[in-house]
Formats: sequence, structure tokens, C-alpha cells
Amino acid sequence: MSLFRCALILFLILPSWGAKLDFVGLESYTKKGLEEAVQGRLDYIKRRPATSFRADDAAYLVETYLRQHGLPDALVNWSLPGGDVIRLTVVEGLAKYLGELTVTGVDVTVQDDVKTQFAAPFPEAGDQRAFLASEVSSGTGRIVALMNSRGYWQASVTATQQTRTVDGKIPFTLAIRPGPLFNLAASRLKSPVGPSTDLAQKLQDTNGQPATSETILKIRKSVQEDYRRRGYSDISIQLFKETDGSSIRLTFNITPGTKYKVRSFDIQGLEKTKKHRIRDLFEGVVGENFDEDEINKSIKRLLSTGAFSSVRLENKQVGETTNLDLTLHLSEAKARGYSFSGGFGSREGFILGARYFDRNFHGRLLNLTGALEFTSLGILGELGLTDPFYYDREMQLSHRLYGITRDYESYRKFEVGFGSELSFDRGEHYSATLALLNSFTHTTSTLPDELLGATNYGISRLQFRQLYDRRDDPALPSDGWFARVDTSLGFSLGEESVGFFEIEGQLSYYDSISDDSSYALGLRGGLIQASGDDENLPIDLRKFLGGSNTVRSFPERELGPQFDNNPLGGTTWWVANAEYIRKIVGPVKAVGFFDAGALDSEVELAAGLGIRIDLPVGPIRLEYGHNLTRDDGEPSGAFHFAIGTTF
Repeated sequence: MSLFRCALILFLILPSWGAKLDFVGLESYTKKGLEEAVQGRLDYIKRRPATSFRADDAAYLVETYLRQHGLPDALVNWSLPGGDVIRLTVVEGLAKYLGELTVTGVDVTVQDDVKTQFAAPFPEAGDQRAFLASEVSSGTGRIVALMNSRGYWQASVTATQQTRTVDGKIPFTLAIRPGPLFNLAASRLKSPVGPSTDLAQKLQDTNGQPATSETILKIRKSVQEDYRRRGYSDISIQLFKETDGSSIRLTFNITPGTKYKVRSFDIQGLEKTKKHRIRDLFEGVVGENFDEDEINKSIKRLLSTGAFSSVRLENKQVGETTNLDLTLHLSEAKARGYSFSGGFGSREGFILGARYFDRNFHGRLLNLTGALEFTSLGILGELGLTDPFYYDREMQLSHRLYGITRDYESYRKFEVGFGSELSFDRGEHYSATLALLNSFTHTTSTLPDELLGATNYGISRLQFRQLYDRRDDPALPSDGWFARVDTSLGFSLGEESVGFFEIEGQLSYYDSISDDSSYALGLRGGLIQASGDDENLPIDLRKFLGGSNTVRSFPERELGPQFDNNPLGGTTWWVANAEYIRKIVGPVKAVGFFDAGALDSEVELAAGLGIRIDLPVGPIRLEYGHNLTRDDGEPSGAFHFAIGTTF
């Protein structure tokens, strides 16, 4: 046997020579669970022979963990019975966990937040919180901070411990005395350099606003941004609060520092990217006040293109002057690549895709993409080109050329088209898109002509979308809300020419009940108004409901009017959804839901359950919806598998 094999075998069997832990008297934890919880040092001990020193270390580690996780009186003794075994004898003592919390003195809408803040400092012990007397003051301190943040700056809390229950839980009564709700008096600013007219007005407008932490932070941010915009990049701000009755006056003591102007702007590190594309993004910097915040926003947008691995700004003071020379150091990333994907959905069936991308096409920071996707419904091929810094650098211009085939229950279609979209953001939450879309569609079906509408036609459509988004995470929202409104004017030119107007709206709300549970509410609706009879509208322009994102008791696109079991679609529709989501373990969650909706017909209701697994791109969903308003010919329910939020 070679020396290498001997060494390999020796390496593989060495772990079996380490100490083995044996627990006696353990009731609240399993041996496996406790060993996993006390990792690190225990692993070191288990890989080495049993000795008295290592046994004493193991007993100390286990005892410390138990005392901090629900067994404050635990004692752990060790012994060495032989056979490389460390025996740990546990005397658990009385278990103590944080029990039911009763909150008084505040509105019921605040009580869940109060309970969450009080419980946060106590260590997690499985699905409970271990009680540690030393953390009671931390919990009450967090409640006071919560009340302060809502404008109650004289709030106080008394936490009264109740009798321990037989299962080891210690209830508390949290009596809150919120005091008055403070409002802001007009803010004052002390500085050798006065505020701008806009900032002075903003400070005056704060008079009478609730003195919440969020409002105070916004005011401070406005002060800082105003001075930096005017060239005082090293501004120093001290904030003082003066109380007068139930009013708080903010006083800002400001040391503006030196006011700098940009003398020159240079770019280094480019190999493929055309320099003028970068200069366009930073146009107007030279000769103006040095505004570090605005420059950092442009740097962030550069990084978001994916064309650069790093971007760094260097600024040098010109001698003893107040001028700066700026140099932007860039490292280009690999811009081109391929990706492949595969999956399955209850609507699409199998999904196979391939994609090519170039994030710096021709060195002009244009994003070129080409994609090909095969599903059970058909094939999609598309080519796209996006300019992320169009016109005033705040806009994004995209062009798309595509071809698609789809084999639906009622009809089959082949469609080719092209279009352009101009998108822009205004502020942190609002965005809008103006689109001009053109396509040609050919459909075939066994439906009567009077139900099918035109089968060969071209479409020209002007569309305007507005979105106001205050969700905490667009892919996995748990708090916040967003609203969307789409309007479009279109013209169908074929066997019969039909003009149409379409409007669609959505409002969604998400809220966390606790760390482990949340709920979501959604309302959507819309209509398509044709210039002639609705029957003249081509079937592919109509709305179809049913499926994983609408009323989940129906298979995809099968809710609403039908002919010979073939869905016909409709022109007026609405959908309402309510979901309760509960964490099971890790990213796995359970959901209960209720759906309602209608499409040119009577209202349909559904209730159901599902399992979700949260991924960065959105939740994987497996759900079943039961039909609560089943009529003859309708399904009793439907299973759905999908990726992404319901609404």
C-alpha cells in the first residue's frame, strides 16, 4: 500500500478517535439539538481524546448555554467512564421562558410592536424566548425608544412580572404611560452661512408636525443635503432638542466647513468604454459646487449597469485654494456572457431558456440581450437593447424585437412585434413608463368567427404606466404598499378595424404581524372599451382570469365566459386577494388565502392553502385553491406551482 493511501486512511479514521459525549438527565433538549447549538468548541473537544480538562470545558460550555436559554439554574457535572467517553450529567432545575405579554396604556394597534420590542433582547430558545432577569431593563428601554420614535417623548414603562406557570413561562404586564404627543415648533438653524430659501421654507413648514423620529431624521437630512449641494461637503451638524410643554423645538448648530468648487474632472481606467459616455453622466460637475451626494448617486448608477467591477472617486485640493480636481477611477468588468435556465410552472409547464448578454455593447454602456425560451405553451425569442442613461441621464430607453407562439385552450397564435419604452423615476418611490408597441398576430381556432374576432391583424398601441412603490422588498415584500395604473390607446387593423381604450389598476398592501407572520391584501381591476361591439375585439386582446396569480380555484385562463369548454376572455374584470403567511422553518412558509374575482360574469370565490419557499428572486409557491361558488362544469379546485408573488 502506498504512503499516500496510508495517510488518507489515517486521515479518514482519525475523527473516530475523538471523545464521544454522553448526556444524562437532559429533558428540555435532544442530544443532537444541544450539540448543534453549542458548536465550535465542542467540535474541537470531540475531535480529540477525552481528558479531564476537555470534560471540564464541555461541562462549562453546555452549562453556560443552558443557563442563557431557558434553564437559568442548570448544573452540569462531568465524569470519564472510560472508552473515550465524556459523560455530562445535567440537572436542569426550573425552566424559565418569557410568557404571555399583556400591554396596557396604548392603542391596540401599537401593542404588537411593544411586545416585539420587549421580547427582542431575550435569547431565542427554539420557538420561545429564554427569560433572563438582566434583559428586562433592556426590553423596557426598547419600548421607551419605540414610543419616543412615535412622538411620545415623556413615555415611561413599568414591567410587572407575574407568577411562573407550570410549563416554565413567566408572564409580564407592560404598563405604558405614553404622556403627551409632542409636536414640532418651527426649527432653528445657527450657522455662519445661512440656509437656502428652499431650506428655510422647509424648516418653517415643520411647525406643528408630530415630533416622530422619522420626521426629525428627514429634517436633519434636508439640512445636510442643502449645504452639501451648495459645496460644503465637510459640513458638521449638532442637533439639540428643547422641550416646551408638549412642543419640541429643533436647533441645528452648523459648522459648514470649506466651500469647494470643482476645477476639473478626469476619468481613468477605461479600455473598452467610450469616455464621452461617462462624461455625459457627470455633465455639469466642472465649475459647480462640489456636491458629493449627487456624484455618489451617479457612481451608484454606473455600478448598476454591471459594466464595472469597481468605481472610486479621488478628489485633490488645488494648493491653498477652495478648488478640487476630481478623478474617477474605473475597473471594467467582463461585460459579455451566456446563461441557461430551466423550471416548471402550472401555467407554462416545462421551461427551458438560454440568454446572451452584453452589458457594454460597442463600449457605450448599452445593454444588449438575446433570449430564447421553450415552454409547453410555445416558443419565445426576443432581442433587446437598453440605454440606461438616455437624454437627461435620468431616463432609460429600451427597444425590443420579439416573436412568440402560444397554444392556449381556446386558440393558437403566432405573433411578431417591436416596441420602444421610455422609463423615468421621480423621487424615491415614483416611476413611469411611456411605450409605443407594434405587432402582427395570426390566430387559429375551432371557435366560431363571431366569437373569435379578427384572426390576422396588426396592433399599434400607446401605453402609459405609473407606479408608486413603498414596499420594503419588491421580490419578497412583507411591509409597505404599492399602486399601479396602466392606460393605453390602441388600434387593431385587420379584417375589421377596431380602436380600443384600456385601463388597469392595482393596489397592494403588506404588513408584518410579528417576526413569524404577516398578511397581504390586493385589489386589481380593469376594462377594455372597443370602438365597436366587444365581440369584434380579437380574442388575444381580451382579459383572461384564473390561475396562480388571480382566482386560484381555477386553472390558468379558465374563469369566465366559455363556449364548448373554451374560454372566451372578457373586457371587464376585477380580482381581490387576501393572504395570511406564517413562517414554518427557515425560508419555508405556510399560506392561507381567499380570492374573489369576476370576468364579464358572476363573482367567483376561492379559499386555499399553500407552501412557499423564499428565494432572492421571489417565493416558490405550491398552492391549492378550493372553489366556494362552484357551478355545473366548473372545477372543484386547482393546484398551482409558480415563482413570484401573487400580486
